[in-house]
Amino acid sequence: MSAHAAAIDVLVTVYNGERFIAQTLDSVIGQTFTDWRLIVVDDLSTDRTAEIVRGYAQRDPRILLVAGEHKGIAAAANVGLGFVTAPLVARLDGDDIAMPQRLQVQYDYLQQHPEVLAVGSDVMLIDENNKPLRRRKAPTGAAHIQQILQTRNCMCHPSATLRTEALRQIGGYRDKFKNSLDYDLWLRISEIGQIENIPQDLLLYRRHASQVSALGNAHRQTIYSVGAVTDYFLRRYGLGDVQTHVDEADNDDLVDKLLLVYRAGPKPEDLQALNRHAIRLLRYARALSPQTRERLRQELSVRLKGRQRLKFAFYSMLAKLDLR
Repeated sequence: MSAHAAAIDVLVTVYNGERFIAQTLDSVIGQTFTDWRLIVVDDLSTDRTAEIVRGYAQRDPRILLVAGEHKGIAAAANVGLGFVTAPLVARLDGDDIAMPQRLQVQYDYLQQHPEVLAVGSDVMLIDENNKPLRRRKAPTGAAHIQQILQTRNCMCHPSATLRTEALRQIGGYRDKFKNSLDYDLWLRISEIGQIENIPQDLLLYRRHASQVSALGNAHRQTIYSVGAVTDYFLRRYGLGDVQTHVDEADNDDLVDKLLLVYRAGPKPEDLQALNRHAIRLLRYARALSPQTRERLRQELSVRLKGRQRLKFAFYSMLAKLDLR
């Protein structure tokens, strides 16, 4: 490994990625920006992933292979973060492809905008055979992104380059939100600085059946994302010593914590976001007790107005709920 501290450390986490990892590594090697180091955390793969990365590392001293602990993506990313020495960290998944100009564009942007702590981009979705599927545009404008984050994730994680100091300041990644760990990350970073997206395709983002995000499990997606944003609102309203407990088999704690935020008297602009997440829990969370479901339903029945109330009534009818 070179003793030179690069301007950007590219951090890749991968598990059993032998099919695509070479394309990912080639896309970093082919960058127009050359002052990088590539840290690949192999999360104890059982296929040829480590062997492939090791071969690249033997040919290029800028590539470092690190062994993970097979404790999930967040843990693997934090292992990699421990090896980061650059002021910037570019994230990349082991099946995606960085466009040749990606690092240069994001490096220049962060140099010109010191107030921005993380920058993502538009991405082009591709299939398993590199066939383009469609473009995914990301919202722009720090204030606009901050507003959207209260309701949903709006930055493609492997398209992002972050300031290392900011990532460490918030304590890195948290595993408790599973497939919404990136949403939790952006929420926490947004509390200490700005987030932005560049309206340019800087990543080929692969979609295939083995991805966590492709599982189509509305229950899991809902409870982890609602857990992340509820933690955010707890911190926002001075209840940071309380955190959600996310359990796939028992979702009652999510409602308990959401009700705490309601009781704290949220601002009108925050209330709509909270209502949206409460509706999502009632619609998709499968492990709410009847008593807890009724408590949340009653809370919403006095808070919803306009379109949200109509939407809730419609979902309630579909679920054969008795909205009073």
